[in-house]
Amino acid sequence: MPNPKTRIADAWYRFRTRRRLARNEWSGDYWYERDGERIVPCRQCPKVDARRERCGVPFGSPLRKCVTAATEAHLRATRGVLALEIGSHKRSFAKLVVEQAGGSWTGIEPQAPRIAPRMGGENYGHAGEIPFPAEAFDIAFAIQSFEHWEEPLPSVERSPSYRECLAEIWRVLKPGGSLYVDAPIHLHGHEMFVAGDVPRILALFDGALWKDVVVERWRYDHAPLSRYPAPAVDAEGALTTLETYAIDAIRELQRTATVWLLTITAVKRTPTVG
Repeated sequence: MPNPKTRIADAWYRFRTRRRLARNEWSGDYWYERDGERIVPCRQCPKVDARRERCGVPFGSPLRKCVTAATEAHLRATRGVLALEIGSHKRSFAKLVVEQAGGSWTGIEPQAPRIAPRMGGENYGHAGEIPFPAEAFDIAFAIQSFEHWEEPLPSVERSPSYRECLAEIWRVLKPGGSLYVDAPIHLHGHEMFVAGDVPRILALFDGALWKDVVVERWRYDHAPLSRYPAPAVDAEGALTTLETYAIDAIRELQRTATVWLLTITAVKRTPTVG
């Protein structure tokens, strides 16, 4: 349970969201390119005061601060769009960003009641079962749920595969629509996220369905901020998910590496006719 000071900081940050979006602090290049990926170093992030070695997001773990920053960076330009959040919740910060930017938000959540789906609210659903017709949304996004998509769901007999989920998201996007996902690396979830196996993760994006796939690594280059090791409970739990990676290798990553945030954006590829 957050303490009163943290709750106040969270509320104040949310209250000032529209003003921050109007400043457009993400208009410049806040990354550098390396091996075809974008590295978002803390020293270039608009949220970080490098001189004071402090992140300007006033609440949450180091990872949660990055999630908040990346959400603003990627969803700030949603004016006039129909947006679908996969894995939503009542206090979704992404919902706030979309609506403050002038977009229309709809959410799906496997814990939500099974009632008739409606645009503009939260609905029952998950990445492999989206209760809306084809080509309904301009953008779909998943904040801190991507790494869990293949995990068992209480209301589903068989959990869908990653490829089935991505195909279902492709179905509900309009031609040229976009997908944004983020996930922690070296923390929890599917073993490929625990291991930080980015090539394996990217291989999920079928080239026949997706184009313009962009990878960003947030807090991977964390200076001047400190390394963020996986909390002990997450580190031990992550080892139980391993099937194809050596436990000793993952333990070494947990000992020496930092937890960082992976973000991926992709554009729906429309099949050519002829």
